[in-house]
Amino acid sequence: MTDRRLVAVVTLLAAGISAVATSFGIYATSERFLVSAFNRLVLEVLPGWFVSAIIQRFGDLALELSLLFSGGLLSVIVGAVALAGYRLGTRAGPSSREPVGVAVSAVLVFLVAYPVVGVARAVVLPAIVGAAVVAGFDLLSASGRDTTDVSPDRRSVVQAVAVVAGYNVVAHGLGLVRREQTQRTERELQERATRLEAEHLVSEAHDAGLDADGIKPMISAIGEFYQVDINPSPPSIDADAWTLSVSGLVEEELELDYDDVRGYETVNRYKAIRCLSDDIDGEELDTAVWTGVRMTDILEDAGIEDEGAYAMLEGADDYFYSVPLADLEESVLAFGMNGMELPAGHGYPVRLLVPDRWGKLHVKWLTDIEIIDDEEGGYWEERGWHGMGAVNAVTKVDRINRLEDGRIQLVGHAYAGARGVESVEVSIDGGDSWEDATMSDPLPEPDTTRQWLYEIEPEDGDPDSYDVYARTVDGEGTVQPEERSDPFPDGATGWAQRTLRRE
Repeated sequence: MTDRRLVAVVTLLAAGISAVATSFGIYATSERFLVSAFNRLVLEVLPGWFVSAIIQRFGDLALELSLLFSGGLLSVIVGAVALAGYRLGTRAGPSSREPVGVAVSAVLVFLVAYPVVGVARAVVLPAIVGAAVVAGFDLLSASGRDTTDVSPDRRSVVQAVAVVAGYNVVAHGLGLVRREQTQRTERELQERATRLEAEHLVSEAHDAGLDADGIKPMISAIGEFYQVDINPSPPSIDADAWTLSVSGLVEEELELDYDDVRGYETVNRYKAIRCLSDDIDGEELDTAVWTGVRMTDILEDAGIEDEGAYAMLEGADDYFYSVPLADLEESVLAFGMNGMELPAGHGYPVRLLVPDRWGKLHVKWLTDIEIIDDEEGGYWEERGWHGMGAVNAVTKVDRINRLEDGRIQLVGHAYAGARGVESVEVSIDGGDSWEDATMSDPLPEPDTTRQWLYEIEPEDGDPDSYDVYARTVDGEGTVQPEERSDPFPDGATGWAQRTLRRE
């Protein structure tokens, strides 16, 4: 690379970085910071699978990486525009080429940056600084040139770089001082990235499903997700006034507001919930993508004094349950659902999600966590229900489709808690013989439902009706129990059963 090309590259980078640094020094990471605004656009353009992969790989560090990427890309774009504008302006004539060059350069940077932020005054000074840096490099390098040698003097260029570097240190220092005042915008950027990941996970789940009429979706829409509450209507909670208390056998009691909770590392999780009152043929089983934080992160900050203790969980609706601390190791405190804010009916502002446990332990509108030294039961235990252990496996028949060519198609979904669903077996002769159904692709988390499909092709000599059974084999190889029982008190069990006529 020749000296002149090297100087052009250095000038381009210095102008772009300085313009961005000026914006950072004034606005820190608020919504008027050029990189914050540009990062929003980048997140919308990047493929969902890419955003999801980065967040899953780097967690909350993904935000810092995305800001660095956006800042670097924007610096190159702004620097290139500033340099091109300056060179265009200096062609106006020898007597006025520098002022015209600066003016043209600043105007072009403004025109490029303004649509990103949408606020004119947030762009003016960064544009002027970018243009001024280009002019400064041009003047300093020109002053060191010999009349017979067009190559710029390297010492002058180094001096210019030193001046620009000093300016950037000061600008970035001011931005870092003010950054604490702009955490809200950073959180909004993190939320946007997390929402995009959640939306991508929902889309991936739908892609993993089977194409059959009447089959329950892999991810239930928020309005279709079942609700069971102890009150006629959900409590109305103002997130700004809401707090979560962590007390009892802890080293340090915590009182967390909504922003405090949102400040922990955010995760997205596939998770099904099945109500203890759900019958074999019931509809109180659904899967969603939940957004929240790990309970272990919160409990670690409190410090647990007794590892064998229990946690008493209480909601704003006076609902309560005590669970072993071990059940909270993989639990999530959710504040989002399918890429949206958690609806009031599902526990806004936060609800608990406990892997491999019945829905009754997923306390909604959670307000208090008290660490205690012994089990104290819960709301439904006082009313005769049990079901504190792992959720029972279940196979459900969603619909029976009679196809035009005479085939009979059975479709449904199955669930076996955190053990996962390995397969669904179907018998059309009353349980004498079994065949595997076609399964949807499994989701990354096993504590979710899987779809299944089985087709009967009637043949001459078949009986007038089929005695159909369906059962689940979980990820541990355990076959769903045959004996049917009611939901009360330990949850429903038994194979799904239908009697189908050939015509």
